[in-house]
Parts: sequence; structure tokens; C-alpha cells
Amino acid sequence: MCAACEARGDSGVSADASELHVIEVRCNASLTRGQALAFFAVTLVASLVIALFWTFKGFWPVLPFAGLELFVLGVALGWSMRRGSYRELITISPEEVTIERGMTQARERERMPRTWARVELVQATHPWYPSRLYLSSHGRRHEIGAVLVESERRGLERRLRELLEAA
Repeated sequence: MCAACEARGDSGVSADASELHVIEVRCNASLTRGQALAFFAVTLVASLVIALFWTFKGFWPVLPFAGLELFVLGVALGWSMRRGSYRELITISPEEVTIERGMTQARERERMPRTWARVELVQATHPWYPSRLYLSSHGRRHEIGAVLVESERRGLERRLRELLEAA
């Protein structure tokens, strides 16, 4: 099973069709909010100490550039932390498959009948590009696992096929 799915993931024990299975797919965000704030605080203090030193030596343009650098770093860290909170929740019940997407709560929700749901892994046209994993039903395809690396995406495909074929 893919690393992004294990433990956060599949609540069902077997591929029995009568069970409810929940798989959570999320980014591998190794930096917590507290760690990001600590990193930014240390960088802020070090940068301001150096900038103030050179400002008092007469090189005053250093200070506005240091401020600009710290602003850009803060925006980039905030964007990265927000992107790291993206979640996909795939729920497979005996009757339907539900895909919920969102940052901290579900913003999008797709439902499809379990008996008609199909897993499709589409290989990329170029070797550098990742494959795409879709859950489809009745002519509608929903991409899942876009935040996973290739090996995790293939593991998720295998697990979904196993769960859906048990129906």
C-alpha cells in the first residue's frame, strides 16, 4: 500500500464489500506549523541583526532589501503550509464511492455508484511527467492522488482496484 495511504488511510481490514473503507491521500508535509514559525523567527532575527549591523555602518539600503527578503520568505512559507494541508478522502461503502477534496475540510464532493466505479491509471506521454489516476463512472472522470509520487500512486491504484473488485 502507498505510504500516503497507510495508517491515515484504509480503515477497513479486508476487501470485503460489506465494509466501509476510508483512504486519506495528503501531501507529505514534513514541516509542522510550529517548525515553520520557528524557522521563520530564527531567519528573521539573524537577517535583521545582520541588516542592522550594516545599516549602522552606513550601508542603509541593506535594511529595505532584508525586509523584502523576509516578506517573500514569509509568503512562500505560508503558501507552502497551506498547500501542505490539502486532503483527498476516498470513502468506499457497499453502495457508493465518495471523493472529498479540500484544504482542511471538504470543498468538493463527488459521488458515484460502487458497482460502476472504475480505476484508471493513465501513463504520461513523456517519461518525465507523472501518470494520472482516475476514478470514473458514467462518463465522468475524477483525478485522485495528484499529490502522490509515482510509486504511491501505483500502490493506491492497486488498493482501489482490490476494494472495488470485492463488490
